Amino acid sequence: MKGEYGDEDPLRIKKWFKRSYSVLITIVLFFLLFLYPAWIYVIDWFQYIMVNGLSSADFSFIKALSFILVLISANISYMVLSKNVSLSRTIEKQDIELQMNDKKFRKFIDDIPNVAIQGFDIHLIVHYWNSASEKMYGYSKEEAIGQKITDLIVPIDNGKELSEMINSAMTDPKFERFNETTFVTKGKRSIPVLSSYSNVLLPGTQLSIFSMEIDLTERKMMEEELIISKDMAEASNIAISKFLANVSHELRTPLNSIIGFSDLLANGYAGHLDEKQGKYAENISASGKHLLSLINDILDLSKAEVGKMELHCEKVNLRLLLLEITESMNISASRKGITITTMIQPDVGIVEADTGKLKQILYNLVGNAIKFSNENGAITIKSRMDQGSLEIEVEYSGIGIKEEDMDKLFKPFSQINSFSQKQYVGTGLGLSLVKKLVEVHGGKTWVRSEYGKFSIFGFSIPLERIE
Repeated sequence: MKGEYGDEDPLRIKKWFKRSYSVLITIVLFFLLFLYPAWIYVIDWFQYIMVNGLSSADFSFIKALSFILVLISANISYMVLSKNVSLSRTIEKQDIELQMNDKKFRKFIDDIPNVAIQGFDIHLIVHYWNSASEKMYGYSKEEAIGQKITDLIVPIDNGKELSEMINSAMTDPKFERFNETTFVTKGKRSIPVLSSYSNVLLPGTQLSIFSMEIDLTERKMMEEELIISKDMAEASNIAISKFLANVSHELRTPLNSIIGFSDLLANGYAGHLDEKQGKYAENISASGKHLLSLINDILDLSKAEVGKMELHCEKVNLRLLLLEITESMNISASRKGITITTMIQPDVGIVEADTGKLKQILYNLVGNAIKFSNENGAITIKSRMDQGSLEIEVEYSGIGIKEEDMDKLFKPFSQINSFSQKQYVGTGLGLSLVKKLVEVHGGKTWVRSEYGKFSIFGFSIPLERIE
């Protein structure tokens, strides 16, 4: 029955009898409260019969007293035995739980895949060998347990290192060690492993050492392949650099001659040409210049790809540079009725930068904007300094770019399918070269566009402002 406040054991009787000393104290209290007065009476009675002798009533009293003492003794014995039995059952239950937990733990570490685990004592005698050890080294549990670890997987060369490790494990209770080493399989094959050692003091036994290993064979093979690939890439870069140096000279020299002589013909320095002949000469010059520009773009892109492009920084007045770009591009923009304006923030001034490459980036972006702008459209060049970086955006109204075509931008020789190939002639190198030139400076590029309306191409380059 529950107590007044819903407590099933308001006097805490059950809790009291669960304590180890409860039986003894209960017996003492029972003796003091009930048996002590009776004991005094018995002593007085013994004194009486010693003087007056026994009567028939005394024999009846002795029988009753004996019966009471037997009952009390039986009750005390029952309480003590019950406590001992309860304690024994608790200990037995805990022992069973410990055994089950031990079995679960052993099964857990035995089933860990690809992690070989061994246990051995200070004399190197193996007492534990999990399934991964069987698979990795080729020895079964029956073959390994009871053998010396040095006779199984540890090479003779590592014996001294293992002895030093055991000495450290015996003196340091928190001993741990990690290292890369080489172990030997049953078939005498050496395998690189990452090993971990720790010491454990098992109950009733001497100090034990547990070793865990992970096979590094695949990782080592990958490392070797990476080294080979790196060497091949470096050799390829050297070959490309030499090839580019030769191609640069072999292609540019005749092209410069073609361009130069065609300009002479077009300007009449080699004699009078009629209108048709003059147009042919101009076409030769224009085609030669286009081809030279393409070759220069390919060479610059290749240099950037192999990391051979160098920066030659100098003081640059960004305001004057942007005005120069605007004026030089206005000629080609005016043919489509396009206006170019600049929005330069007051903090844009003189910086330390590579003038040539900065011009190349801007010429490509503005030229791209002119090519894809609508007739009588507008191009705006915005520039500002932001936390030590130069940010420039080229915004123009035009055909825009579809969302699915965004990934094709900035890739070499990549053109967007939505563009009419006949209307927009190009090689697809301009934006990829811009991206590489910006990356050489340690910067980044971006694009925002809405198809059929506008596009914004921008970049930021970390630059040190001087004035």
